[in-house]
Amino acid sequence: MFTSFFKRTEEHSFEVLIKNEQEKLYKIAYSYVKNEQDALDIVQDAIIKGYRSFHKLKEKKYFSTWITRIVINSAIDHIRKSKNIIYLDQEWLAPERSHENQSIISMDMEQVFDQLKPEQKTLLLLRFYSGYSIPEIAHMLEKPEGTIKSQLHRALTKVKEKLENGGETYGSNGTEY
Repeated sequence: MFTSFFKRTEEHSFEVLIKNEQEKLYKIAYSYVKNEQDALDIVQDAIIKGYRSFHKLKEKKYFSTWITRIVINSAIDHIRKSKNIIYLDQEWLAPERSHENQSIISMDMEQVFDQLKPEQKTLLLLRFYSGYSIPEIAHMLEKPEGTIKSQLHRALTKVKEKLENGGETYGSNGTEY
């Protein structure tokens, strides 16, 4: 009897739940700030906020979407506070990069992604990076599914326009890559 009680409470403890999410949360935070230390700070801040509010979460099955939303809000708050700071991703300086094609595509995607509004970034990250469904995103952002679909469509259209014909980096003629 005691064993089953402890198993039940253990599998829904904050520590166990957060361990399952921590890598995903870091990736989401990093995609916003493009800086390892800031991403770690954002995740830490979100975990503290989540821990303090964990008792308010009624259904533990929504923990993943709930804590993801806290990370997203923390990342957006961080960006607002440090709007004038420009980060340089150290990976772009690595001399080992020999795949020029991949680098060019990544640079174009990163540039386009940086031009999106925070809400558009959030939708794209949740849908295509984290793999959430439209209903899950709607629940997480507390918006109707139709709104999520139309906002997602507008964000994808904007990305497509920016990347067509070689993107802004290389002009409208495109590249040989």
